[in-house]
Amino acid sequence: MWLAIGLVGVKAFYLGVPAPALGAWRDYARDLTAITYVDVMFAAALWAIGRLAVVLLDDHPRTLRVFSNVLLAIAAFCCLYAVAGVIVFWSFGGFITYPLLTLIGDLKMIRSSVGAYVTPGVVAGLVAVPVLYVTLALVTVRWRAIATRSFLVPAGGAVALIWILAGHVAYNADWPSRSDRRLAENAHWVFVRSWWRSAMGEGTVQMGDSVRAEDVVEFEPPVPRVAAVPAVAARRVAIRRAPADPSVSLAVARRPMNVIFIVLESVGSRWTSFGGLYDTTPRLLAESSHALVFDNFYAHIGRSSNSLAAMLLSVYPKLGFRDLTAEYPRLAGTSLAQQFHDRGYRTAFMTPSDLNWAGWEAFLAGRGFDAIEDHRRLACSEPISSWGVEDRCALEGIMSSLDGDRSRPFFIMAWTTQTHHPYEPTPNVPLLNFRREAIGDDYDLERYLNVLHETDRHLGRLFESVRRSGLADNTLVVVTGDHGQAFGYPHTSYMQGRALYEEDVHVPLVIWSPRLYRTATHVSTIGSHVDLAPTIAELAGLERAADWQGRSLFDAAHPPRAYFYVAEDSFTLGVREDRWKYSIDLRDGTEELYDLARDPSEQQNLWRQQPELCARLRQRLAAWTEANRKRYENLPVID
Repeated sequence: MWLAIGLVGVKAFYLGVPAPALGAWRDYARDLTAITYVDVMFAAALWAIGRLAVVLLDDHPRTLRVFSNVLLAIAAFCCLYAVAGVIVFWSFGGFITYPLLTLIGDLKMIRSSVGAYVTPGVVAGLVAVPVLYVTLALVTVRWRAIATRSFLVPAGGAVALIWILAGHVAYNADWPSRSDRRLAENAHWVFVRSWWRSAMGEGTVQMGDSVRAEDVVEFEPPVPRVAAVPAVAARRVAIRRAPADPSVSLAVARRPMNVIFIVLESVGSRWTSFGGLYDTTPRLLAESSHALVFDNFYAHIGRSSNSLAAMLLSVYPKLGFRDLTAEYPRLAGTSLAQQFHDRGYRTAFMTPSDLNWAGWEAFLAGRGFDAIEDHRRLACSEPISSWGVEDRCALEGIMSSLDGDRSRPFFIMAWTTQTHHPYEPTPNVPLLNFRREAIGDDYDLERYLNVLHETDRHLGRLFESVRRSGLADNTLVVVTGDHGQAFGYPHTSYMQGRALYEEDVHVPLVIWSPRLYRTATHVSTIGSHVDLAPTIAELAGLERAADWQGRSLFDAAHPPRAYFYVAEDSFTLGVREDRWKYSIDLRDGTEELYDLARDPSEQQNLWRQQPELCARLRQRLAAWTEANRKRYENLPVID
């Protein structure tokens, strides 16, 4: 009884104190039963073991006493582990497993993630909870004053049974689609089960017997070289460049390239017009007739903060569980904006969101932006959600900047927000019906598709504004997504950052330039966010920074791979190479391998049929973890 109460109490602490309203307490009780009914089952199982021992050892009181003390110690440890499990869950988004524990030596960066939650109160809980449990258990056992104590067992059993049934119902009704659904697991059983599977040779994680030196080199900045002019960069990917337009003067052709770099929040390729399912971005699709479209471009993680660092600094994000901008707001590195600023460009960062979130304002400061504007400066509408104002505000902010100082070229980076959950539609804009298939979260998906369509409408206005300003021949517009978004189909993942399927990590990349591209051109080059800064710099005729880890997508030496990871519900590493996409869950050793050429929706897991390929790709992931660990140990910061 006390063990069950202790396990429930620890998770009640995790949930916090509900609002005083009756409805809030009712929802709180429902959630508490949902996330603890398995814990009560676990406590009941230990009780059953104890009762069985009493029956079997009834004639051996000394042995029974020893067994009772051992069981008491195990239960006390379970209390301590429950508190530790909450710390791990806060940091990892899931409970620790044996395979992940064996890899902690290779993934030393997780120490800071865990340490952030080890507060004095948590340390006190680690000591107080097991001590309190032992005290209550011993006092209760020795309390003989209750003459009718025998009825407590069936009464307690009835309460436990009701709790388990109510929790099971509440979990199935509300929790399967929640991002923190793994909180309902029992931390002890998760570890024991993973250990047993590893002992039986199932799910054993082996990242490779050794890390190959040539694999690690892939993550080191390449030797600096002189940047190519845009025409040369275009030829490298066999792009057909239109004949010279006589209406474009030599002076215009030599003018430095303006750059507008737009990041669409939570937009994966699957949900755009390029994904083939929904006509949500018709303007962007139409403008691709003057653009280069990359069909195999990836985000490293479903977390905006880490994507920002990867795109702006050309650095692989830390393989950790925290927002990089909050953990390392002064992360050392050469910013893409700084490269343009040093060449005399006027530079700006715009977002309709709030830059106080996750340390973005501190992270962006000193990165080469002349102006940094969020919803407070771009207040063209009332906030439509807690995330900020309409995307229209940022895109109209870019349009206003086009009429600025024409004597200097410009670099503008904009980050939308309206396609972030809860996908709040623009007021007074009628909702369209986009959905064509059965989706697990059709309500949110419909809202999301409509918001994306509305943002695309303003993208169309931006392109027209560039043309009207006479800047089209000397302006590069780059549009990508920071990560994907999942709605329960074709896989059972939801939101972002929970899985590595295509809807989660495959993002659009469109590079628009009427001067360079007179027809729509699609390329199959595999790339990722870390490659954006050197790619944009090369197209603009700038030299790449010496510390950038990424390679230009036009570089013939660009590795034909992209890397990504999950650090939420699971800790999963993945790599796309050629037609193959491989991932491994470091918690339980689950491997997945898909042939995207034949199975683009990732339904046929081929890892058993391709053991040698999986082993080689695991080696590449091992090299990534090793390079990442070295980079983020003793990391320098900027002043």
